[in-house]
Amino acid sequence: MAGYFKLVDAHDDGFRVKLTAPDGTLVAVSTFYASKEEAIAGIELIREIAGTGPVVDHSRAESVDQDELLLGLQETPERHARVRHDA
Repeated sequence: MAGYFKLVDAHDDGFRVKLTAPDGTLVAVSTFYASKEEAIAGIELIREIAGTGPVVDHSRAESVDQDELLLGLQETPERHARVRHDA
């Protein structure tokens, strides 16, 4: 089973989106959306960014190989090209 987006009520009559892992672990919570339509558009944006956006590392430098820290993903030329270490 894949992870999923959960559309939930927020304070002030708005909505939030919760990104949940397959095991039910909460991964991320969105910003506030005033309408359900805005929240659904937010889900589409999250999908686009997650599928194509690069990882930009703003963390402090450590002696550990930075690629090992990036979610334990298997090293591939395509993934390596999408990881930028910005200051």
